Amino acid sequence: MDGMAALAASVAIVGRYWWNVQMQILQKIGLMSLFKANWWLFLVVGFLLLAFLFPLGVAFIVSSWSAGQMDPKAEADFIVPLRHEEHDADFPTDLDNDRADLMSPLEHGLDDDRLNEVYDAAGIYHISFLRSLEHDVADAEFAAAALGAFDGTVQAFELGLNDLDMMTMGSAFIVRQLKNLGRLNEVDPERIAELTTDAMTSDALEQTRGRAGQVAYTMHMALRNNELL
Repeated sequence: MDGMAALAASVAIVGRYWWNVQMQILQKIGLMSLFKANWWLFLVVGFLLLAFLFPLGVAFIVSSWSAGQMDPKAEADFIVPLRHEEHDADFPTDLDNDRADLMSPLEHGLDDDRLNEVYDAAGIYHISFLRSLEHDVADAEFAAAALGAFDGTVQAFELGLNDLDMMTMGSAFIVRQLKNLGRLNEVDPERIAELTTDAMTSDALEQTRGRAGQVAYTMHMALRNNELL
C-alpha cells in the first residue's frame, strides 16, 4: 500500500503534535500549573473524555501514548519534541505489538485487494471534487478534501471502521494522493502530521471535508446503482 510506510513514521508524530496542542491550550487557559502539581488529572481527563466524548478520548489516549515515548517533563510544561534525535520512524522494540494494533485496519474484513479498491475509488472521487472547485488549492485544502473523500467512500462501502482506523487509513490516503498527484517528492513525517491534523480538526476546512465527503458518497452510490453507466 502506498503511504503505509510513511504512516508508520508519522503516526507517533501526529500524536505528539496533538499532545503539544493540548498542552498549549492548558497554558493559555491558565490550568497548566494545576496539572503540573497533580499529574493524575490527566488520567481523570482521559476517563471523562472516553466516557462522554469518545472520539476525543481516543485522540487523547493516542496522543498520551505518543508523548509518553518522549518522557514529558513538568518543568517543560509537558511539551515534547516531535522526533527522536536519531530517527523517529523507529519505534521502541517493546512497542512492536502496539504499532501492529495501530496498523490493523486489515483485520476488519479489509484484505489488500479490498483496501486498494477503497483507496482507488476515493482517489477518483477526490480528483473529481478538486476539479469541480475550479481553483488551485493549497496543501491544507487538498488534504482536507482527501480526508473527506475517503470518509465518504468508507461510508458508501459500508465499512465499520473505528476512529483510530479512520485516522491511520485517512492519513495514509492523504500521503497516497499527495504522491500520486505530484505534490510530494519526499515524505516529511512532520509535514504529513501537520497536514493530517489540520485536515481532521480545522474548523476553516470543515466545509471542504463535508462537501468532498458528500461528492464521494453520491458518486459511488450513483455508480453502484448504475445511474452513471
